[in-house]
Amino acid sequence: MKHAQQQQTWMKGALYLSLAAIIVKALSALYKIPYQNITGDTGFYVYQQVYPIYGVIFVLGAYGFPLVIATFVANHDTKTQTDVSSPSLSHRLSFLFLCLLSLHIVAGLAIVLGAEMIAQLMGDPRLTSAIRWMGAPVFLIPFLAMGRGIYQGKGEMIPTAFSQVVEQTFRVTVILGVAFFAMKASDPYMAGTSAGIGALAGSIAGVIVLGTMGWKTRELHPLKLMKWTIPTGWKNDVKTLFITGVLVSVSAMALVIFQLVDSVSVFRLLVLNDTELNAAIAKGVYDRGWPLVQFGAVITTVFSYAAIPHISRAYEAKKMEEVKEEMSRALKMCFVFGGAAATGMVTIMPSLNQMMFTDQSGTFALQLLSSIVFFGAIFMTIAALLHAVGKASLSVIVLGLGIVLKGIFNMIFVPTYGINGAAISSALPFVIMSFLSIFILIRSSLWNIEPFQFWWKWFISLLGMVIFVSLFQAGTTAIVADGRIAMTFISLTAASSGAVIFLWMIYRLRLFTTYEWESIPKIGRWFPYESKELVRKRRNIT
Repeated sequence: MKHAQQQQTWMKGALYLSLAAIIVKALSALYKIPYQNITGDTGFYVYQQVYPIYGVIFVLGAYGFPLVIATFVANHDTKTQTDVSSPSLSHRLSFLFLCLLSLHIVAGLAIVLGAEMIAQLMGDPRLTSAIRWMGAPVFLIPFLAMGRGIYQGKGEMIPTAFSQVVEQTFRVTVILGVAFFAMKASDPYMAGTSAGIGALAGSIAGVIVLGTMGWKTRELHPLKLMKWTIPTGWKNDVKTLFITGVLVSVSAMALVIFQLVDSVSVFRLLVLNDTELNAAIAKGVYDRGWPLVQFGAVITTVFSYAAIPHISRAYEAKKMEEVKEEMSRALKMCFVFGGAAATGMVTIMPSLNQMMFTDQSGTFALQLLSSIVFFGAIFMTIAALLHAVGKASLSVIVLGLGIVLKGIFNMIFVPTYGINGAAISSALPFVIMSFLSIFILIRSSLWNIEPFQFWWKWFISLLGMVIFVSLFQAGTTAIVADGRIAMTFISLTAASSGAVIFLWMIYRLRLFTTYEWESIPKIGRWFPYESKELVRKRRNIT
């Protein structure tokens, strides 16, 4: 009975944490749209130049390090397993916190003191102030990572989930507020400081939430936890913290790292053939695609990520057939909904671009970037699945190759094709990374490849959706007046009707098994498959 209650509490907590992650990621992707509307393409260029610097560090602090710390707490081999004040555990946590703090102090100072040099590297000295502000929130990441990790290790997910939502809400609100007032002075570079100021405000809010909850229970009382001597086994702990922290974060870091590569290369390459002002505007137009890609990839991977705990448990129990089934099911969801999201986004991009960003500048580049929703989702899903079976290092190698290719392709394509070349340089590595990841799954005998029947049904469903949406857009565009309001109407109606058509087609073609279909939230319950006997009876009656 007690075990059942604990299991129910854990599941409830995991649900809260998953919901918080979806909210945080959605906010992270969507607030950039009003930001671009406030600051324009030049202001958006400034923001996208500086934020990836913090973004890579933040991913480690928000995902990788807390998970490792949670593992230390949950697996601590004492009678008081989840008591963080037990001498040996608090000793280990104290030392790991000092390691994290030292690392982030160095990283934060490097950003603050090296801001001018980083701005020169990016080819735009006016970015110095915005970059310097990005160093400030780095100092608070160890406090967030430690607090969230301890709570997760104790099985208490609500404090972590609540702090994440509060942090992101404060961050987004402050960023948009600072940008708004900065643009009153028509200074997009001043508006760019909002990235660091907002991240700092959000981090402070997150620390306050965790600190308040910890103080009430005295579980996170700093004087109670801190031990100032080096614990035994510290080398293994530090190795696990940093290596596993990076491995866990691979799937979440991919998009951010690609944006960081763009920050240090695309503007400099665009300036070779244009003025600095035009290059900044062009880079801002190109950067419109990243929040759309990020949001599409988040929605696409939600279904597949839900399978990871099941895969981990089955792998630990050496139930390899179950592992393959769950992996295949997760990847199938990724193919179906990732393909729909990417093709749908490409099809409605002309109207979607104007709806979101006021005009249709750079539509073709954004259509090229939209393919990352599909191929990026495949890579991120497989990276997470490989982590569940202890093969995350393979995804790190694939990501490393992708980063190298991204830099090389930027130098090849951007000078000749501008932002279209930048989009090609982003999409092509993800195509290669996704195929390499699939190859790894096949070679590791971890994927039951779907039969040919699935692939042609999938293709027909995508093709049917694209044809319908294209005809719908063409017909509607000929009727309604031009302008942003009209494009908003076309975009929303085309997207929603396209989604309905796609779901109807995969339902009628029975793209999924009954179990897979019914496992899809809401849809499977609202529109259950009919039994084959009922279908036969209906055909006989007609």
